[in-house]
Amino acid sequence: MDILAIIIFITIFLSSFLQSITGFGFAIVGTPLLLFFMEPRQVVSLMTIGGILLNLMVIYKTRGRSDSKVIWPLFTASLFGTILGVYVLKVINASVLKLSIGILILLLAFLMASNYVFTIKREKLATILVGIVSGFMGGSTSLSGPPVVFFLTNQQQDKEAFRANLVRFFCFGNIATLIIMYYMDALDTGIFSHLIYAIPGVLIGVWLGEKTFAKVSPKFFRWLTLSIIFICGVVSVASVLVK
Repeated sequence: MDILAIIIFITIFLSSFLQSITGFGFAIVGTPLLLFFMEPRQVVSLMTIGGILLNLMVIYKTRGRSDSKVIWPLFTASLFGTILGVYVLKVINASVLKLSIGILILLLAFLMASNYVFTIKREKLATILVGIVSGFMGGSTSLSGPPVVFFLTNQQQDKEAFRANLVRFFCFGNIATLIIMYYMDALDTGIFSHLIYAIPGVLIGVWLGEKTFAKVSPKFFRWLTLSIIFICGVVSVASVLVK
């Protein structure tokens, strides 16, 4: 087992552990870290496939706790954003994209930390816009989580519904992204050899995360959510500045 294999396993394990607790964090944590060692197309491909496995496992654990009236509008709108995001992934400079996304994530983290709540009068329209932005970020960087996390947090969902809605949205989104990437020739099939290290990381991470979730208080849950988003933003920006 080489160094890259070890890095992939540890990164996927940590990402899976966090997402199984909060409903998100897989791509937010894993993508910036893996971008230090792999090309953007490789990272997005690996995280998308790993995310499907992870989310299917958590969906089984959270059956009966989701709200389809929230998930489907978000997912449907995200498809349009995903197509644009995959196209951008193929043509834009990766450093510019990572820096822009990192700054946006930090802004969202500060807004959430300040307990600022947006008063949304047209929730259906807001849901569609959030879905489009999330799809774009997912298709271009695999970081589809922050817009949806901020939106659901702003709507003050409890941790059970929050996690159940997120994992379903991400699972549908990952499947759609994988299909779109394949047809737009953006899928790096070379990463299939890395799945042998990624899959055990997902399985162990979800198993440990499920045992931890029941013990997490709402206050700690919110703190963990904010921390993940903030760290993701810092890592995304730092990875560009260091280079």
